[in-house]
Amino acid sequence: MFRKSSFQLPLHTDSELDFVVSHFLLTEFDYARSLEQGIVHDLDPEYTHQYRVTLRRIRSLCSLLRELIPPFEQRILKPHLRIMMKKTNKLRDLDVFILDKNQYIEMLPNHKSSLEQLFGFIEAERAYEQARVTRWLATKEYTTHCTLVRNSLLRSTQHERVDSNVPALLFASQKISDQFKKVDKARRKISDKSRDSVIHSMRIKCKALRYLLEGFSTLYPSQQHKNNVKQLKLLQDKLGDFNDTSSQIEFFAQLKETANLDKQDRKALKKLINVLSEHHALSRQTILTHLSQFESFIRDTNTQNLYRP
Repeated sequence: MFRKSSFQLPLHTDSELDFVVSHFLLTEFDYARSLEQGIVHDLDPEYTHQYRVTLRRIRSLCSLLRELIPPFEQRILKPHLRIMMKKTNKLRDLDVFILDKNQYIEMLPNHKSSLEQLFGFIEAERAYEQARVTRWLATKEYTTHCTLVRNSLLRSTQHERVDSNVPALLFASQKISDQFKKVDKARRKISDKSRDSVIHSMRIKCKALRYLLEGFSTLYPSQQHKNNVKQLKLLQDKLGDFNDTSSQIEFFAQLKETANLDKQDRKALKKLINVLSEHHALSRQTILTHLSQFESFIRDTNTQNLYRP
C-alpha cells in the first residue's frame, strides 16, 4: 500500500530556505512518481488521489514561495505540472462518484435498480478512463514532462537568492500573514447570492493558506498554531462539501443529456439531481454560518499574532 508523504518542511529557525524547500519539492515529485504503478495496476483510487494532491501541492508552493524558485524554472514547472494533473481529472471525478455510490442509493432507496443501472454507465466510463490514463503514463510525452519537471527542480536546489539571508521564521510569517489577508478578502465577497465559482475561489485561497500553515508548522510549535490549522480545516471541509455537490449536479445533469436511458432511469436521475440540489442549497447556508464563525476566529488577536513579521 502507498504511504502518505509528510507535509512538514524540515525547517528550523536558521534553515537555508532555498536548500530546504527545493529539496522538499524534489522529494515530493519523486513520491508522486512512485504512485504511478498503483495507478496503472488500479490498486486503489487513493493512488490517483495522492498523486494529484502531491503535484497540486508542488505547483501551489512554487507560486506561494516564488522567491525561492528561479523565474526561469517557474515557467517550466507550472505548465508541465498543470498538464500532468489535468490528464487525471476525469478519472478522479469518476472514482469519487463510484466511491459515493451507496450514499446516492441511500438518498433514493426506491430507485435502487435504476441507480444501479446508472452506475453501470459510470463504471464503464471509469474503466475506459483508467485505460486512457494508463496509456498516457507510458507515453514519451509523459516521460518528457517528468524529465523537464525533475531537472527543473534539481536546478532549483542549486539556486541562491540575492536576499538569502532573510530568516526562515520572518519569511514564513510574512507569507502566512499575506495569505490570511487574501482569505479574509475573499470571505468578504461571499453572500447567499454568490456564484458557485466565487465560493470555489475562496476554497482555493484557504487551501493555499493551509499549505503554508502545515508546511511551516515546525517553526510554530505553539498550540495556537495547531488550533489555527484545525479551524481552517473545518472551514475547508464545508467548502469542499459545497464544491462536491456542485460537481455532482453538473456531472449527473450531463449524464442525463448524454446517456441512453429509459424513462424510469431518467426519472430516477432527475430525482437524484433534485435531491443533490437541495443538499447544495443547505451546504451554501452551512458555509455562510461557518464564514461568520471564521470571521470571529480571524479577528481574534491570538489567531494572527504568531505571524506578525
